[in-house]
Amino acid sequence: MTEQSLYQWPNPLFLYPDQGKKSYRMKRFRYHLRSLLHWRIIKKFERFVNQDPSLATLLNAHPNFSYPLVHRFLDKRFNTKQRFDEMCDNLTFLPKKLTALGLPPLWQQPISFGEVIPEFELTLKLSEHQPMEGFWTLELTHVPTGELIYLLTFGKVQHALLIAVIQGPNFEGSKEMVKLLTKKCHGLRPAYLMVEAMKALTATLGYSALWGIPHKYQNKSRFVQSKRYVVDYDAIFAESAGKLGEYWELPLHFETKNMDDIPSNKRSMYRKRYAMLEQLRENMATALKVR
Repeated sequence: MTEQSLYQWPNPLFLYPDQGKKSYRMKRFRYHLRSLLHWRIIKKFERFVNQDPSLATLLNAHPNFSYPLVHRFLDKRFNTKQRFDEMCDNLTFLPKKLTALGLPPLWQQPISFGEVIPEFELTLKLSEHQPMEGFWTLELTHVPTGELIYLLTFGKVQHALLIAVIQGPNFEGSKEMVKLLTKKCHGLRPAYLMVEAMKALTATLGYSALWGIPHKYQNKSRFVQSKRYVVDYDAIFAESAGKLGEYWELPLHFETKNMDDIPSNKRSMYRKRYAMLEQLRENMATALKVR
């Protein structure tokens, strides 16, 4: 590995440069302090990353991907050793899986699962959001406008994939967009569509368990009393047939109702919903070459 491609722990200015008159000096100070307190594990992390040239290139291109090692990653409960172990695993498990399937890593080429419904495309990507919440995302995009409507960020913990974030739109007209999407999804709300999509992805990739982060251990739940915090993870996972243990344990199969138990005027809607979800699973199998 050349000296230029060698990975080194990022300079705080790469993460928090001042912007005009706005100073990020205090953010740089906290980053520097956390780095000093975790210097031994940082050196161990550098050795791990530099064993893989592609990983070194990735982290050099994304300085913010390193910071969770000394702060938070996926689950507030993780200690320093757990963060190190989980970060190393999370940076490599999906690239290894895609390589085994004959596919390039996501930082080279995102994977489209097509339009779940007309005009709304689902894509598996390298995260462009908070890396403390995972390095990999499912994104639902409105094709005509290119606007991101919903995203789900995930990682891997122990033997299971873990949903760490479900986030909806926050732009003018977003409420109307969510209503439109719910109607187009045959009554399935977008947050629950993302959970169902993650169930399908987990099974398609060959994993046997999908977990959800409990609300109080989600990395942004410090905003729980804030108006900005609008996602109730416990409610979403409970309504998605999850069972709460150390994490929310979610079934990988789609939850379906007996048609005889559904009012006759809604049966057509449910049939279309189930057909949409089955088509999504088919699209994933095709895109990931697992047929």
